[in-house]
Amino acid sequence: MIREAIIRKIVERDLAGDSLLEDEVRRDEELLHAAAIEDFGSWETALEYSGVRARDVGRSRDLGAERTAQQLRRLCTTGYDLGALVNRSRDRPLYEAALRHHGSWRAALTAAGISLANVSRRRPENFDRETMILWLQQRQAAGESLIYTEVCLENRDKAMAIRRTFGSWKAALAMAKIE
Repeated sequence: MIREAIIRKIVERDLAGDSLLEDEVRRDEELLHAAAIEDFGSWETALEYSGVRARDVGRSRDLGAERTAQQLRRLCTTGYDLGALVNRSRDRPLYEAALRHHGSWRAALTAAGISLANVSRRRPENFDRETMILWLQQRQAAGESLIYTEVCLENRDKAMAIRRTFGSWKAALAMAKIE
């Protein structure tokens, strides 16, 4: 299992409200646990890479305003569909918390720092490999962030297209000759 698949599976378990306690994951999903240990060295490290604070595992799911924003940012950066209807059926507690704290799904996304342009899941037009490299170099020259999660919250379509095309964000930065 590749790292992104492990992270995605951990995020899915977290969003579904399934336990992330190491003993329970080892019992319920032995392959996920084994792959996480092999790739990350420990279950706690795999959780941290997935955006889950290991010390919070096992606590009840608190969907306060900040936790809701964290969940929305994680959905965005891991490539999930950000459409309201999809999320209403996939994770009703998160959807309801977003409405409770912000009045609407779109307002919750905005409050979480997610550009509403990220709600679509389409590849940007005319965004081939050379254009992607140029775009990254222009961001660097302008002093803009090149941290994947920050770029993804700002422009998920481009960030994900780059990661998909080059296999990873790190590989794309290397191709663009960015340290």
